[in-house]
Amino acid sequence: MTELSNIVAAERRLEVLHPATQEPVGLVLVLLPDSHPQVKAAARKSINDRISHRGKVTAEQIEGNRIAMLAASVGGWEWQGDLTFHGEKPEFCDQTLRQLLKELPWVAEQADSALSERAEFFRRPDETDG
Repeated sequence: MTELSNIVAAERRLEVLHPATQEPVGLVLVLLPDSHPQVKAAARKSINDRISHRGKVTAEQIEGNRIAMLAASVGGWEWQGDLTFHGEKPEFCDQTLRQLLKELPWVAEQADSALSERAEFFRRPDETDG
């Protein structure tokens, strides 16, 4: 018998791909499911911000909230091979993560797309597609 409460989402790894060649660039992001407390807190903050502005928000606020949600949904990273960002392999921190997501929208887009693939958060690490 399967226990329903044992079916829970877990973090997953995303290999970031070059936008033109679709080859791995050497950056792996650890993505957190939307049920993770850090992600839920960021979602509540975003909603509260909108409520406090009575629904009137600027494009800059919307973009800031998007980056904040993406950053809250990344729990870590790995820099592989000789890949660097501004000449170094940075330690994982919120400020550098946000900088990377803002400067490289194609990385943010890949993370955003992967976060929407709910089923992938329920796969075991040894499972493959198909």
